[in-house]
Amino acid sequence: MRIALIGIGKIANYQMQAISHTKDIQLVDAHDLDPLRSEELPGSVTFYDNLDKMLQRSEADAFLVSTPTHTHFEVAMKVIEANRVAIVEKPLAANLQQVEALMTEARTRKLPLYTAFHPSYGREVDWWREQRDQENFELGKLIGFESCFSDPYCIDGKLTLGAVGKAGSWIDSGASSLSILSRLLDIESMSLVDGRMTSIQSLNCAQVQGLGIYRFLVDGRTGYGMVDTNWTLGKNYKATRLWYENGVIELDHAKEYGRLRMQGHEELVFNLATDKPRLVNHYCGVFGNLTEMFQQKTDNKDLSEVIHRLLFAAL
Repeated sequence: MRIALIGIGKIANYQMQAISHTKDIQLVDAHDLDPLRSEELPGSVTFYDNLDKMLQRSEADAFLVSTPTHTHFEVAMKVIEANRVAIVEKPLAANLQQVEALMTEARTRKLPLYTAFHPSYGREVDWWREQRDQENFELGKLIGFESCFSDPYCIDGKLTLGAVGKAGSWIDSGASSLSILSRLLDIESMSLVDGRMTSIQSLNCAQVQGLGIYRFLVDGRTGYGMVDTNWTLGKNYKATRLWYENGVIELDHAKEYGRLRMQGHEELVFNLATDKPRLVNHYCGVFGNLTEMFQQKTDNKDLSEVIHRLLFAAL
């Protein structure tokens, strides 16, 4: 599978590393508004300073949109209207209307459309799915969850450089949390109970903190969970706790480990980190899944719609 990259920023460097570690996928072309960004590309990649020309000339099978969140809709729509396949970094767009417009256009043209939910492919997430599916621990049924995503993007009442290009704590990090939960429970059974957002009038930011409370079903039984995103805590903390009848599993998405506490047993800690950066591990999972879907001529539109509806419902 041949990929063309749109936007050569910080996240693109992790994406390029992951492509180099993934079988059956290669980066062939790239575009950025800043010509100096071309110096960050491998020598085999053709750089275009004009997106329209790349869409016309590139032999790529799909175009990876890795631009600031507020530009996702415009750029992805341009790719789709050129009858090319778009892969868009999460979130797909900045509001539900834009998401629906992209989905409609892709379906009308019978084109695949992928959303790159990279946090959901953390090694700790894959590890717990394997433990759960093999029933290696007798925890019983899932009864609740808490997922917290915190980044130090608002310090002393001011936004840091890390917030540049992001739409707000809830829109960006809420999408991360919900995508992780989609791999750990039946997300189609989830519905919003309540949503609470906090903004600071003096800041050009939709939310500095966001909270979503959800209900879900497991074997006909109702459980409840909370997604909390926060840029004001001054720390990088990303973790999901899953409460079961007989214990709790904590997945640390920043440090890539799992911590298991079972009734009547000592705490167990599992380190899942590798010699590769965390985000490279994430994108290796994304591209591995992407190549598989591409070969099967399918995509993740349906999942993406569910995640984005739950995300934007909380607003």
